[in-house]
Amino acid sequence: MTINTEIFQWIHAGAGTRPLVDFIATFFAESGPYIPAALFVILWFLVGKDKKIAMLEATEAAGVGLGINQLVGLFYFHPRPFMIGLCTPLFPHVPENSFPSDHATLMFSIALYLLLFRGWVSCGLVLLTVAILTAWGRVYVGIHFPLDMVGSFFIAFVATGLIFRLAGHFPEVNKKISQFIDRLLRNNIVSYF
Repeated sequence: MTINTEIFQWIHAGAGTRPLVDFIATFFAESGPYIPAALFVILWFLVGKDKKIAMLEATEAAGVGLGINQLVGLFYFHPRPFMIGLCTPLFPHVPENSFPSDHATLMFSIALYLLLFRGWVSCGLVLLTVAILTAWGRVYVGIHFPLDMVGSFFIAFVATGLIFRLAGHFPEVNKKISQFIDRLLRNNIVSYF
């Protein structure tokens, strides 16, 4: 038995027998990525231009991270815990590549970008907490291994660095995207009323 399997079994122990913990783990495992999306929509109406640019760049970092995940998946396949008989997951999931986790990569990318490259500590720490809970939840419910999350964190770190490097070369692109979103929202809100 590998250390990855041992840690998985330690985290997964008791899954399905503790209703409150099962609910919390399942909530974050399934809904974690919706939290930064909802937060960004709300914040868009409350923050200035610089923070809007930060949110766009963080979203781009998540996109790059997910792209890297797809590349990794072309060259490496690792089954999910339930695919090799280690558990019955708390909710159904397709039997596909376990490494790395798209959910964790997306969330770690957003949180790390805001913390490391934009200094937006309050938002970054909230999203990092949600990312950690989501990573834990996906292991607890039985659809990922712990090393999937470690890999996702590393990929997120690389993706954030790439976006930080690229964002400095194309500052006008995100300004134009931000202005377009503002106009779109303003026009839709005005036409709604």
